Amino acid sequence: MMREPFTLKLSGHLFDSEDLLPKYVDLIREFWKNGYKMAVVTGGGSLARKYIDIGRKMGINESLLDMLGISASRLNAQLLAAALSDIAYLPIPTNIDEVFRAWSTGRLVITGGFQPGQSTATVALLVSESLGIKRLIDCANVDAVYTSDPRVDPNARRLDRVSISELMAMLKSRTVAGTYDLLDPWALSIAQRSGITIYVVGCGKLGSLRRLITEGVSDGTIITP
Repeated sequence: MMREPFTLKLSGHLFDSEDLLPKYVDLIREFWKNGYKMAVVTGGGSLARKYIDIGRKMGINESLLDMLGISASRLNAQLLAAALSDIAYLPIPTNIDEVFRAWSTGRLVITGGFQPGQSTATVALLVSESLGIKRLIDCANVDAVYTSDPRVDPNARRLDRVSISELMAMLKSRTVAGTYDLLDPWALSIAQRSGITIYVVGCGKLGSLRRLITEGVSDGTIITP
């Protein structure tokens, strides 16, 4: 299914697991060496939230707090790229122009955040759009998209398939550093305008990710443009 290039968005939560991260390194290397071309975008995870929380208590403004989160996401990207240095482009790109140059080398492109006000989900969609990639796999800290947060709402309903228009109607945009939704409206608008399909899978489900890439079988949510 994913023999065409795809973007792999990795939740920052993945980098909190010393057991899970090496498995992703092996999986990415395996797929890359078997001819699956991809770009990878990493989130900031708990490291970003820690620095943002400390900074907010010190009165740092939201734009500078965003920069702390971006630095954390780039550190995660650097870690992943270092572990995959036999196939990955280094140093990691920090903007779209650098992504283009990295992609043209034929090596694996791994990046983190770009600029304040953007979630790494938005970055992943911008990377996809700029490279002409039509499929994004979002390895998230939830196993699917729900009508509301299932951690606080027992009536939250799991969605196997949903259109971007339907999903945007459900979302409440938040623009405070460190509190971006799974897929914010800006990210979804990019997917919609460029016809990018988004597949949401749980980052802890490597088997689900493998089936999605090799067989086109989704255990999570498919978001259609």
